[in-house]
Amino acid sequence: KNKFLMSKWMYRLSVENGGMWAQILRSKFLQSKTLAQVTARPNDSPFWKGLMRTKDLFFRRVKFFVGNGMTTRFWEDTWLEE
Repeated sequence: KNKFLMSKWMYRLSVENGGMWAQILRSKFLQSKTLAQVTARPNDSPFWKGLMRTKDLFFRRVKFFVGNGMTTRFWEDTWLEE
């Protein structure tokens, strides 16, 4: 259940406009990086650390469109089928 809720937050962070809280999290933790590039730091909030523990599971289960390519994880994203 907790992983499901955290996955919803990961989704909100990965879409263009995930709402006000997603914008705050992006500003504080992502800055100019993508979700794939960030990790939890010792002083981060328990919520952010929970998101980072869910990150690998989230990326294994979702697929993204390339779009302008700015957030594409070329070597890690699923391209065709598996």
